[in-house]
Amino acid sequence: MKVIIAGGGTGGHIFPGMAIAEDFLKRDPQNHILMVGAEGGLEERIWSEQKIQYQLIASGKFAGEPLTVRVRSAIKVLKGIWQAIKLIREFQPQFILGVGGYASFPMLVAGFILRVPRGIQEQNSFPGMANRLLSRISNKVFLSFESAKPHFRGVKPEKFVLSGNPLRKKVKDELSKAIEPDEKNSRFQILVVGGSQGARRLNKLMMTAVEYLIPIRDKIKIVHMSGSVDQYDLILTYSKKGFRAKVYQFIEDIGKELRLADMVVSRSGAGAVFEIALAGKPSILIPFPFAANNHQLTNARYLGDAGAALVFLEEDLGDGRQFAEAILDLFNHPKKLEEMGKKARSLAMPKAGEIIVDEIYQMLGGAR
Repeated sequence: MKVIIAGGGTGGHIFPGMAIAEDFLKRDPQNHILMVGAEGGLEERIWSEQKIQYQLIASGKFAGEPLTVRVRSAIKVLKGIWQAIKLIREFQPQFILGVGGYASFPMLVAGFILRVPRGIQEQNSFPGMANRLLSRISNKVFLSFESAKPHFRGVKPEKFVLSGNPLRKKVKDELSKAIEPDEKNSRFQILVVGGSQGARRLNKLMMTAVEYLIPIRDKIKIVHMSGSVDQYDLILTYSKKGFRAKVYQFIEDIGKELRLADMVVSRSGAGAVFEIALAGKPSILIPFPFAANNHQLTNARYLGDAGAALVFLEEDLGDGRQFAEAILDLFNHPKKLEEMGKKARSLAMPKAGEIIVDEIYQMLGGAR
């Protein structure tokens, strides 16, 4: 089977697309997958490093942009649709799957024009405008969260498939391993993750919170994915305050760090939520307040409402004292941590990519 998977821009779109590609190849190594991203996007670097076959098309951003930018974006999207039509005619895919991000829109529109079977995979609990529009011309709408369904107005119920958010094989394999004695000492390990590109507010929060964590500093280790901007300041802060910490711009093997963590502090993109769930880890989630439609807050509630996570609004955390108190409270109540971890694990959906692949095969009548 030939399949185009289109989308990118952030890790939240790129990595689910890569996970689905892996599951297509697991189903049949003869499947031919082409990734399609936007010119100038993060996906180009990631796919190049992974030696994945890809093509780039033009696209643009509309939400929150001034009129002049929207006009230029419209021209780019029209160019992208033309490029996508040409690409479809050359590659001859049997299915096109949009996973969000700028390239998804022109690719799905081109698929609609050429009558190629197509679908979208919505990672978040509140879909963006592009996917709400694309759902009308899609044959399948794959959802990570059941709560996203009401936001797709006018879409036939039979189009929806609740799959969960696909995770890469590397992450799933790592999380299935037991912790070896030489991998971790007795210190309580806190993993701080700001998303694929870091989170400055979360970084600043940790820099102030450590002052209140001094009573337990000899009992904990902090592993922090900071992004590029604050890495040096974080290293300096942790060192001055006497904390054992490792600070990385980006953690390539996030599965391993999740497996070794006793608690996770994180933003609440869909990928992070489902990785935390599969790892079965208690978490403190601080949604990014400027995410479209505040979708990170509704994502976080998936774990929070089940008692698997504590959810804090960024605006309520002030100088970091309340945040530090939450960490201290969980640290001092291991039974509560254990229960939160169990509840998180019960919400995992490890077969998300397989569900998507199976549905596409079924829709196409088992086509190769």
